[in-house]
Amino acid sequence: MVHEGFLSFGVGSLSAVTRGKKVVLYTGMRSLRRSLLLFLSVTGAACGAAPSPAEPSRLVVFIGADGATPEVIDELRSAGRLPNFEKLIRTGTYGKMQSLAARRILEEDDTRRYASPILWTTIATGKVPEKHGIRDFVLPIRGTASVWMGSEEEPAHTELTLPELVGREPLTLRLRLHSYRPIGEQTVRLTLNGTELPPLSVPVRWSELSVPIPEGVLRPVLNDLAFTFSKQAIPAEQGDSTDRRRLACELGGLSVVDANGNVVYSMDPVNDRFSLGHGFYMPEGQLTEVQSVHWRALPMWSLLGNLGHPVGIIGYWGTWPAYEVNGFLVSSRMGLRDRRDSERVTWPPELGERLEPLAPGQAELEDLLKKLHYADCEPPLLEDKTGVQKILLQDEFYYRIARELVPTMDRGLLTVYFRSIDLASHVALHWRHGADLPPGCAETVRGIVDQAYVQVDAWIGGILEILPPDATVVVVSDHGEQPVPGGGHHAPYGIFLAKGEGIRVGEAFQAATVLDVAPTVLHLFGAPIPLDMDGKLLPQIFESDWLASHPPDYADIDTSFSSDEDATAEGNEEILEQLKALGYIQ
Repeated sequence: MVHEGFLSFGVGSLSAVTRGKKVVLYTGMRSLRRSLLLFLSVTGAACGAAPSPAEPSRLVVFIGADGATPEVIDELRSAGRLPNFEKLIRTGTYGKMQSLAARRILEEDDTRRYASPILWTTIATGKVPEKHGIRDFVLPIRGTASVWMGSEEEPAHTELTLPELVGREPLTLRLRLHSYRPIGEQTVRLTLNGTELPPLSVPVRWSELSVPIPEGVLRPVLNDLAFTFSKQAIPAEQGDSTDRRRLACELGGLSVVDANGNVVYSMDPVNDRFSLGHGFYMPEGQLTEVQSVHWRALPMWSLLGNLGHPVGIIGYWGTWPAYEVNGFLVSSRMGLRDRRDSERVTWPPELGERLEPLAPGQAELEDLLKKLHYADCEPPLLEDKTGVQKILLQDEFYYRIARELVPTMDRGLLTVYFRSIDLASHVALHWRHGADLPPGCAETVRGIVDQAYVQVDAWIGGILEILPPDATVVVVSDHGEQPVPGGGHHAPYGIFLAKGEGIRVGEAFQAATVLDVAPTVLHLFGAPIPLDMDGKLLPQIFESDWLASHPPDYADIDTSFSSDEDATAEGNEEILEQLKALGYIQ
């Protein structure tokens, strides 16, 4: 996937040409660092078109610690158990960061919750979920979503809300739908803002149907579309199933096209669930984990890469399939499955094979389970949840990859993502707060959460020790955690921590949100902040003199994005198993 609207300056192949000579990359594990350094040093010359940053680029290491909670960090800091967090906080600026409660489109109700894939995409893009496109833990594969219509009253009646529609009139409403097979073909009457449209004859097979919209019918802001069906039936009474819903028609999609043939509105039954009103059931579709092709906004590393800054992404949520960047990308599937079973786990593609020797194995997993006290129960916790165990293995793998690849970067943005704290909190936070332990578990199990923080602190320390002294470090979490019966659940505040040139030292601050991370990281590089971002720069983290000499720059940049690829269900079994085990999906 190459992000549209932006030039790409990443590795286009396994070789780069400079001054007439071919430079072959990734010739072996021993030469990996040297090869990457060589590549990053010649990329600009090889591409020719790659711009140079307006000023010397700094190295920013961005660490995501999923679920890290400020109160727990402070408690463990005070006990001397998080030396690396303590060092960063003492030499930088630190504060709570407000999360973003969003409506998950596949939940039965519209309660707002703190969902990690939504939040990490918000952090990377500076945009609200309605703009960046990630609306749940799993999302439909394009073209597979549908929703049944029917109602208790007779004749059956359903309603949905369309947004303001702007285009050259006359407009045309296009529908993909079919009638419930046992009741046969039927007539459907449509009403738009109280005006009747020509009726439709809807067959039992999927059909593409069109209805002209008379001029003068549309309203500003919102438009009410209603369906009235001539027939509906209950499947349980037709011998089809035990389903007691009243079904009239199934809707697979809706769009509005103007007189020039331009699509001015398109509705997906899953992604636009909250526009569905009376008479619509829960939408369905073939679901898969969040993938890079689901994103509808460019992340900060694509924006920086477009400006000539090298980038390296390791394990960030929703980055599979890997796509071209100005540097390297280790996707969210790296280490989850055998690479032979999952393509495009890295960019450049051959990087995955060269990193594979770093992968931890069963012995390392058993060591982690013991160190984190998961093994202090009989039977051991997570014993039957191999997919969840791989979260620990992935974190260790990402740490090793970071240790390997950090020396290849002396400038630009490097991101590393760890999930062990979130896992421990879901499993064991209630025990930390005094809940009864299950039979066969030792008291040390109450320390699972604390040990996860200690482990992430150690991984951070291992990265810090190989950084150049002038590197900037940013550590964030998407949300906090709170105890609930049976474990832990997401809470409204995570953390924002930054240390480096121009950043205040030993200061605490307030009022950061997950929307503000991307604009602030862009400003660390002197990059313009797109006006279409919903977040804001965090001026309170900077020294006043530095901020005065580095005023923010804003630009009318369109950071929206649409992939030409469709999501795929290939190889997603372990990820869905993880999400089910943690209670995110049913």
